[in-house]
Amino acid sequence: MVDKSRSSWRRAAAGIAFTLIFAVNFPRNSSYAAGYVTSPAQTTSTPPKKKTTRHARPKPKPLKPVPLDQLAPVPIELGESGQNPLATFFEGLAKLEAHPASSPEAVPGTNPPSPNPEPPSPNPVQPQAGSPPSTDPNAAPPGTIPPSAGSQAPTHPLQPPASLEYTSSAQPNVVRVIHFGDSHVASDYWAGVLREKLQARFGDGGPGFVLPGKPWLGIRYAEARSLDGQGWRTDGLKYTERDGVVGLGGMSLESYREASPASASATFSQFQILAATAPGSSCLKVQVDDADANDLSSQVEHVVSAAAPPAPDDRVPEPSPKSLGGGAAEPPAPPAPIVSLKRSRKRRKPRPAVPQGPPFTPWPAGSPLDLVELGNSTPLAVGPHQVSIRSSCGPQARLLGVELYNGHPGVVYDTDGVNGARLEDLEKPLPALRAALVNNAAPSLIIVSYGTNDIGMSGFSSSEYEERAFQILTKLRQDAGNASILVTGPTDRGSPRRRTRALLQAGQAALQPALRKAAQRAGCAYWDQQAAMGGPGSMTRWVRAGLAQYDYVHFVGTGYQKLANMLYDQMMVEYGNFVRTPPPQSPATGTP
Repeated sequence: MVDKSRSSWRRAAAGIAFTLIFAVNFPRNSSYAAGYVTSPAQTTSTPPKKKTTRHARPKPKPLKPVPLDQLAPVPIELGESGQNPLATFFEGLAKLEAHPASSPEAVPGTNPPSPNPEPPSPNPVQPQAGSPPSTDPNAAPPGTIPPSAGSQAPTHPLQPPASLEYTSSAQPNVVRVIHFGDSHVASDYWAGVLREKLQARFGDGGPGFVLPGKPWLGIRYAEARSLDGQGWRTDGLKYTERDGVVGLGGMSLESYREASPASASATFSQFQILAATAPGSSCLKVQVDDADANDLSSQVEHVVSAAAPPAPDDRVPEPSPKSLGGGAAEPPAPPAPIVSLKRSRKRRKPRPAVPQGPPFTPWPAGSPLDLVELGNSTPLAVGPHQVSIRSSCGPQARLLGVELYNGHPGVVYDTDGVNGARLEDLEKPLPALRAALVNNAAPSLIIVSYGTNDIGMSGFSSSEYEERAFQILTKLRQDAGNASILVTGPTDRGSPRRRTRALLQAGQAALQPALRKAAQRAGCAYWDQQAAMGGPGSMTRWVRAGLAQYDYVHFVGTGYQKLANMLYDQMMVEYGNFVRTPPPQSPATGTP
């Protein structure tokens, strides 16, 4: 009897407690209990709290910037061969400094006077060897480029008229710099500061190379803009897309919508469009400032000739025990077994469909390929312009880029960087296509800045990387001719995790000397960026100083500016030594 009374009292107490708890929370949800739902304006409910997971990583708090200590200058290593590997570049700068650019702007229809009678020309079209001077009284003067006769349609004929002659003396003296690299170069912050400083001292030759059509979302140029490109697909960004039909920028653009242009805007007076097409294709339409460009000059170079058909094989294939009917054809492979995949319980929100265009179609191996160069015969007035390209050939034409000049002597600095690129990406283009592009560009200096993405490669071998880098740099030197080559080592990498930081430092300690030895063996100059930053582990100090991002890989704008200033200062130190050092003299005659 006593036990039953106690249990009844317990049940009563629990009921009273439940009633009190329900009464406290009942006013909030009284509208639902009554059978109807009130509007949000009539209810005053507190906003729900955000769900937090137990292992969520907190966002790093912004640290107070810690100034960097004074960094010791790191000189450019010129090697021990006794020859200056940057001599070609310094000779071009000396000529520009001896003949500064003229101040008047270019007049439409003429080019500015050339300060040097035989300067290197940014126009890859060269006069034929051994051709006699023109005796036509109506021929254009030597200071101008004659327009192409009879070109009325905006679609270019690809083949230049027979009467059209090109003279390299019509172009001003231009010192071209081509900078290959990864995301540090692609952002054009680091390279943009170098371009600005070189052009401020030695003259501004123009914006240089631009990839039109916005091949990726975050593309940026310091002195130009890449526009449009809705109907163009970008080839070469993925490692599976390796047919070799890409430009020096590591990629190409293919049109699948004729009405959509790929455009580039900047301040220039002359442009040159580079494209790879099938022989006989005439499908590129060019507009300048929304007007059809009829006065175009063109040049076609056969890069890959048509391969000879294989000889017929009259041999009878031997029968195989697995063949059908005694022939040599193997039976079809059995279908792959159906494997049941476990479906994830977590529901993902469907992403909006993004038009990707047609799938990637590789260029047929051994098919003929032409390098087409289009430019305006009559220079425009120096000012802001926009050039737009349309293509009706589809996969039969690839747009490789646009070169922009302002018609003045000076430095032209091309930025050819790709996010996530490695040193092996220098061999992305077809060998014949890359050789033609580098030869036509005629650079005075090539800067090679890779290694950041090579540090984390699995199965890294220092000796194999050195040999591979030596082969790549040697082939690049063969294509570049007499151009100077400067190899910059990778910047220091870090990580907030101790174990990851130790692995990265070990990988960089193995890569840095291998890349240095390969550059010295190939006759290239070398600059150690990690030592310029302060040595191993310096990335952490740069992050704390507010000069690098929290990924411990990339820099902010001021960080790239500091790196560029350090490299430019060392360039000018070596340039001053080169100018002050007399050229070597022959011991027999005593003359240079």
